[in-house]
Amino acid sequence: MRNTVALNDNWVFTPDITEENSSPVSSKIKLPFFHDAKTMPKGTFSVSWTPTEKQDGKTVYIEFSQISGDCEVYSSDKNIGSHKASPFLFRVPLSLEVKAGEAYEIRVSVTPKARTDGLFAFAGVRLIITDSSHFNMTENGKGLSISSVLTEKTAVISVQADIIRPNNYDIVSFTVLNSKGDTVSVKTEKPTKAQTEIEFPMPELWDGQIGPYTYRLNAKLLRDSQCLDETELPFGFRKIDLKNDGFLYLNGFKLPLNGVKFTDCSAVKSDLNNLKTLDANILLSSSLPSKTNLLAETDRMGLLFWYEQPCSGDAEADSEQLKEFLLLYSHHPSLAAVVIDGADREYFSKLSSAVKENAPHISTVLKTGLEKANELIKDDISTVLVTIPCSTDPEAFINITGRFSQLIEDCPDKFFAVFPENPDKMNITPEELGEWHIRLWNSFCKQKGVIAYFGGLLSDGKALNSKRGLTGGDRTSFYDIFWYYKSQFSSKGFIKICELPQYNTLDKFTDIKCITNCSNIRILVNGKPKKYKAEKITDGMYVFRQLKLKKDMNLIEVSAGDECDSVEIMRI
Repeated sequence: MRNTVALNDNWVFTPDITEENSSPVSSKIKLPFFHDAKTMPKGTFSVSWTPTEKQDGKTVYIEFSQISGDCEVYSSDKNIGSHKASPFLFRVPLSLEVKAGEAYEIRVSVTPKARTDGLFAFAGVRLIITDSSHFNMTENGKGLSISSVLTEKTAVISVQADIIRPNNYDIVSFTVLNSKGDTVSVKTEKPTKAQTEIEFPMPELWDGQIGPYTYRLNAKLLRDSQCLDETELPFGFRKIDLKNDGFLYLNGFKLPLNGVKFTDCSAVKSDLNNLKTLDANILLSSSLPSKTNLLAETDRMGLLFWYEQPCSGDAEADSEQLKEFLLLYSHHPSLAAVVIDGADREYFSKLSSAVKENAPHISTVLKTGLEKANELIKDDISTVLVTIPCSTDPEAFINITGRFSQLIEDCPDKFFAVFPENPDKMNITPEELGEWHIRLWNSFCKQKGVIAYFGGLLSDGKALNSKRGLTGGDRTSFYDIFWYYKSQFSSKGFIKICELPQYNTLDKFTDIKCITNCSNIRILVNGKPKKYKAEKITDGMYVFRQLKLKKDMNLIEVSAGDECDSVEIMRI
């Protein structure tokens, strides 16, 4: 059986010798290691590992959870592997038979490349120690692959295992477990032909947030009833259809997709909690460090995931990275689409072909700005993610909505997703941006052919009680926009008071805005019901105008149904 050893301590980083750096200074580091990508020098990370007596003769792999740079890996000056920069884990074989007591000097030579958040990252490293015969750890994902076919009444999975140095008498056991851990099916095969099909007469479906049901496939390599190695993959059954009525269907049921975009995965737990609060059902992200287990979480929470392939402009390199991504993650039922930059037609074609060849059950989506959409959309493209530029100018907004309506009219057989681009360091107030988001939602979300709407960028992991929510490109938080989208996305009742321009005021009267998806909105001022009427601004947003404040502290409470919110205002 395999064992693991963390290898995150006692690393030494030595910058390469350059004209400016003729005497490089080495520094001791502990992983994970982060650095500003703009100033991160090219250099070498090194560490030493000595096997124990129990590890003598074992096969050992080095697993890197992420390096944001091109790297070459050496063991005692022998090149044992290389990898292009990507946000995915990768493994290289250290030795087929390690020797107890012998020090293995591991060096990783890295040429840094920036991540989407501007950081260089050298994340966790571990050693995987296994017997001579084992599931392949360097190709075919985890040495185990699954492809599935779902029909109206049954489902079938095709399973294939890749075994390193098997014995003629070995057996591979495939066991399917349901969500409770009960055995559904068991099949055995010889390692020389370690593939089989397993049928599910009445499969449970991965049905989004209604029922995110997943199975597990456990594979064991057995010799004389002893388990030499074991690996496991989650999987699920779901079917996504785009129908002539202009809507997306998940397992036969219409599903409007409303979500947000992740810009990085530095605080996945907090971000997913915010996503749950928002009641979104889809997530768009180009960041997927393996240590976050993001797809395992979207499987569990019933969120569809659209992966936005980072575009370097190098079609060959990006295609290889995309294949690597699909190899590792295509078995996850929440993974529904790969979004590919469509600015270069040849680039899009090469990457979309990689998806069709390696994961035909996953859709490809062309990403484009509104201004170039018409010239990029071709017959073989079914779904387009259109980014909408931010403008608070009324005439510019009319022009944007007109062009989008014309695009839908020109492409009646296409399906569209919308992502509003938040301003980056623009001279725009949160209130102005909120009004722009509201106009976009009302203009685009209910049009035929618009199957998905991404409300913006999600927060960078801060809790909502610190007034974080959706953010702008410069990480400015827009609390009200978050709750406005919740009023549109969610069927669960809630009410929130909008952020006030000031909590201390000289004014005798004030307006109170609130966001809710409930009716019958009420207000209390200092514990007393007042006959102020909630004026509807737009669907989900209301205002109580000219509330009279007493001297000193005032408690304002709004409620709708069983939901309530409050705020204190000091009249000076």
